[in-house]
Amino acid sequence: MSRFAGTPKPVGGIPESVSIHESWDELKRDRTEFDATIIRWADNLDPHWLEGDLTWFSGLSKRDVTRPKSMLMLHFFNHQTHHRGQVHCMLTQAGAKAHVTDLMAMPAP
Repeated sequence: MSRFAGTPKPVGGIPESVSIHESWDELKRDRTEFDATIIRWADNLDPHWLEGDLTWFSGLSKRDVTRPKSMLMLHFFNHQTHHRGQVHCMLTQAGAKAHVTDLMAMPAP
């Protein structure tokens, strides 16, 4: 989101991400607040913003990278799905029983 909306970059980046929150309640609070930030940004997104490219320095690649903004936005939302699937897998392996997530079981709008 820092690349899209100018929000602050995560403290310490990926290597430090596991130690940012001292408690589950703190993580849940910050996640809820940041989800609201994402929703506000998406709700107010000017469709013309998606037409251009975005260039940034990739710490992973150690070089500048340029990609279409539309592709990056798609990746942003899809990548969250990937990580949520990882969490679901870990919780299942730990013996937790997840709620039904099939589309047909979702509440009607």
